[in-house]
This record gives sequence, structure tokens and C-alpha cells, in this order.
Amino acid sequence: MATVETELKLAVTPRTLARAAQDPLLGGRAEPPQPLQAIYFDTARRALCKRGLSVRLRHEEGGWVQTIKGAGSLDSGLHRREEINRRASGPALDLRRLGASAPERAVAAIARRASLAPVFRIEVERQVRHVMPAPDSAIEISLDRGFIRSPGGRSAVCEIELELKRGPAVHVFELAKAIAERYAVRVEPRSKAARGFELIGAVRAAPVRGSLRVLRREMHAALAFRVAAGSCLNHLQANQYGVLRGSDPEYVHQARVALRRLRSVLDAFADLLPDAQSEPRLRALRCLTRALGPAREWDVFAAETLAPVMEQFPGHRGLSAIARASGRLREAAYLRSRRALAARGSQQLQLDLAAWLASESWRAASDGEAGERWGAPVRAHAVRMLARYHKRLLKRGRGIQSAGLSRLHRLRIATKRLRYAAVFFAPLFPRARAAPMLKALNDLQDALGAINDCAIAPSLIRAAAAAARGPLRAPARTLIEHWNAAMLADRRRGLKRVWKAVRRCEAFWT
Repeated sequence: MATVETELKLAVTPRTLARAAQDPLLGGRAEPPQPLQAIYFDTARRALCKRGLSVRLRHEEGGWVQTIKGAGSLDSGLHRREEINRRASGPALDLRRLGASAPERAVAAIARRASLAPVFRIEVERQVRHVMPAPDSAIEISLDRGFIRSPGGRSAVCEIELELKRGPAVHVFELAKAIAERYAVRVEPRSKAARGFELIGAVRAAPVRGSLRVLRREMHAALAFRVAAGSCLNHLQANQYGVLRGSDPEYVHQARVALRRLRSVLDAFADLLPDAQSEPRLRALRCLTRALGPAREWDVFAAETLAPVMEQFPGHRGLSAIARASGRLREAAYLRSRRALAARGSQQLQLDLAAWLASESWRAASDGEAGERWGAPVRAHAVRMLARYHKRLLKRGRGIQSAGLSRLHRLRIATKRLRYAAVFFAPLFPRARAAPMLKALNDLQDALGAINDCAIAPSLIRAAAAAARGPLRAPARTLIEHWNAAMLADRRRGLKRVWKAVRRCEAFWT
């Protein structure tokens, strides 16, 4: 039978899972855990994985069930995908049981070209409960603990899975938020199947770049706000595990980009949002963004300031001492980033935002003109906000050649606001008209960002020199400071050109 599976996963520790199992919030005590075994199949070239499909056989309630799942969608950690379950005679696929649904037809087409074979299995102990948050809503709670196993290794599973059986999705987010207020959890956007394919190397974990082009011309303002903000949450959660694992600095950068974009979305709809609802969330997002900032600053300092100086003065012991010190400070900054994102406050914030977006309480609290504008086409709102941001940018850019660093910093903020809003709203306008402005704003943001890196560098140089050891750190510090000053002057000279390009651009929203 074909159904749409809607579920949210919360990763926990075994100790937390044991405590949560006794909590009335999750349905209280239940029957002892039951073993659950699932075998996943694919071709030798992982054709199913590449199409976002999964085929499994699962042993449950004394029998085998053959399941096909479609690619589906992800909304702030909530998975939605088509699921087709059919009884099976044993632990072997029976492709004759495939039906006429789109996922089954896709699986049949792949199976005609290449044979399907077991690639990994999932073995967990599962406790199942059911709760009714409201008369029209039912949620199945599964407490899973076990392993994903493949010939090459295994990965532990310990999670609380919330599956919506009936009712609005907001109830899933609200229950998850209530759980996060009691226990340390982490939003887990990866399904067990996705983790299994990652385990066997069919999927390579890598930093995710979020898409900004998510709006459509036919959207009204309320839907556009939900879609834009939800895409930013997806972007953050897609990079969260990589930040916590500490495997690639780019994960931290992408998490910061996601947070900045999310703040930009809230700012772009600030006219319509009730201040009492949006301001506390904006403050929390700013705080989390600041916590991730120093790690990226040390990365930029090492690559763009320190490395060129060391290349010019190879073997300088003072520079080497400062490089070692900056490396230690960078590692400490990354540790703070991981702790900030893993903190309960961060996870609660993500679930709070997801529940807030799904509930549309921000729309219900708006009355008068704001209430009407939520239901109007988003293009009209986009025109107003882009015009406002553009006017602010032009005002802050006056006298750019002689502007001090503090003024250039304010110009950078104005540039980022217009650029993020322009990219978000660009799909509402002809692509050819928007392209020149988007490129010019991107170039200006890069130029102002490079100047800002130079403005930040002196404080990093002082910190690294203070933490360094050896008698030559003072002359090394002077070398780096002079190099940074020269680089700042050079970058300032190129600013006028990119600013003129922005001023020449047509306001594509007019």
C-alpha cells in the first residue's frame, strides 16, 4: 500500500534514550524492545542511491515486508516521501510484487538493467509508542538503538523517531521541541538508509551549499517566507553533523552562511512579522552566528595573511612560532564552534524555528495591512524591500573612497542585505534583467569582505604573537602587520571600480 511517510529524527545518547523511554511525554512505559532487522538492496553501481530510491526487506511482527521509498523532500528536518509496503514470502526480493507507482516503476526499470543485491543491513531494538497531541493528530514514536552494518564496518544508531500518522506537521515539531527542552538531542536530517549508503561509500559526506533560488512567481508572501526560511534551516542542518565531526572547515563556513541567510530572510519580512515573535529569534540567531565566526576568521588569517608572508620569508623562526600559535588558537575556535552548535540551546532554536514556521502563528498575529499583505503575491513585497535596501546601499556608499573602516563595515552589511534579498527574490523577475545586479553585488561583497578581513587581522596578529614562544615573535609580528597594511591599501584601491559597477546596474525590480 502506498502512503506518504512524514517523520523527524532526533539523535540521542544511549543514556538519554533510556531516560526518555520512561517519560510520560513519550507515552510512558511500554513493552520491551523488539528486534527489527532490515536488508537494503542496490546495484553494483548504486543506481538506486543515485536516484534517491531505497529498496529494503524488513522482518517485523513475525514476517517480511518489502518496502520501496521515493526520494521525497526535506523540510526543516522533517522527511516526506512516498512509501510502498508489500508483504514478502521471505528474506529475498520479489520484483514481481512491484506495482504501478512512480517509485516502483523506477525500481523495476533499474532492476531490468542490473541485478539488485544486499548492500547493508540495519539491526535495531525498537520500542514503539503512540501519542495524540490533539484530537485530530496521532504520532508514532520509535525509540531505536542498534547498528547499521556492512561488510566494511558499522555505524551506531541511537535515535528517537517521530512519525506523523494523522494531523498537521506542526504537531511533530512541537513534540520534538518539548523533547529537546527536557533532553539533549540533535536534529538528524539523514535517514537510516542515507547513513547506510554513506557507510558503504555510495555517498560521500561533503559540505552542502544551500540553494537560494527557491521562490516561485505564483507564491503569496506567507508561503514564500516559509519556503525561504525553511531552505535556510535545511542548509544549516545539512552541514551540522560535519561541523560536529570536525572533518572539514568548509562545514563551519556553510553553517555560518545558512545562519546569515536565515537572518536575512527574517529581516526581509520584518515589516510583516510581529516584533514580539521575530526579535527573540533574531537575537538567538545572531548569538549562534557570532559563536561560529572566530573559527572562520582564523582560517582566513592563516590562508590569506600569514601564508603569503611566510612564503616571502621562508625559515623565519618568529613567523613559524606565530603560525604554530595561530594554529592552536584556530583549533580552540573550532572546538567552541562545535560546542555552540551541539549545545541544547542551538538544537532547541532549530526546532523552535521549525515549529514557528509550520504553525504560521506569525501570520495569525498580523492584522490590518500586514495581514492582507501575507496573502498577496510575494512579488509586491519583494519590490518594496529591494527598493528600500537599494536606497540604503546607495546612501552608505557615498564618498566610498575616503570612508573609514567603520563606514565600510556598515556598507558591507547593507551590501549583504541587498544581495541576499536580491538572490532570494530574483526568481520572481526575468533572469536576464537580474543577472548584472547579482554579479555586481557579489563582487562588491567580496571586495568589502576582503577589506574587513584586513581590518580584523590586527587583533588576530596580536593574539597569535602573545601566544607564540621565542625571541623573534616581535619582529615577526611587525612583518605581518606591515604586510596586512599594504594588502588593505591595495584592496581599498580596487573598491571604487566594483562600486561603480553596482551604481551602473539597473534596479531589476522596477
